[in-house]
Amino acid sequence: MLLFVACSEATNGTGLISQKIGALAHDPGNREVHLAKLTSFGWDRFYVIRSGASREEVCEFIGANREHCGRIIRYTTVPPDSVALVFALGDQLTHTELHALANGQFELTPVTQATPREEAVFVIHRSSAGAGADRISLELKR
Repeated sequence: MLLFVACSEATNGTGLISQKIGALAHDPGNREVHLAKLTSFGWDRFYVIRSGASREEVCEFIGANREHCGRIIRYTTVPPDSVALVFALGDQLTHTELHALANGQFELTPVTQATPREEAVFVIHRSSAGAGADRISLELKR
């Protein structure tokens, strides 16, 4: 369980970190995303919460009770075109936001496993999905 002393992107839209990831992922000259370089707050691990997860599921995961849940998580479900990113430091939640899948799909096991900060380097894979759309996947660098 995480304590929630956090900053969060309070809107229902894509968060700033997601936008930064997308800018890097869509630039053909970039091969990797170093997540730690895109953040200005403390964290030692992060989690990805799946599309379709309810507000209650997210709040249960971060340890926010019903009274505080709506102030922290403003959406009722994680939209189908997004995942939620949750950053933590020790036992504290430090940031959460929505990440648009168009900015890159993390190839991680959602929620069940944390990705440590020092390992949060992702190789960018781009493939054509047809009709002018590209699929961008972000694979953990090994």
